[in-house]
Amino acid sequence: PLAFPQTIDAGIRVAKLGTSSVRYEVGLFAQGQPLCAAKGHFVHVYVDRETRRPVPLPPALKAYLESLT
Repeated sequence: PLAFPQTIDAGIRVAKLGTSSVRYEVGLFAQGQPLCAAKGHFVHVYVDRETRRPVPLPPALKAYLESLT
């Protein structure tokens, strides 16, 4: 368990890279501990500002995120 005022470490990773989306996974750890105490995820879908429709990831961003997987 984690409790206030305990210091925690947080980690994030690219779990899945799609054409227009990225799934990130987040882990929370008691400071200095190897086992995850809590985890979650979120998906970021890239959309066109005007049409609000999904668009491909920008090439430079996709290349960078691929280097993290």
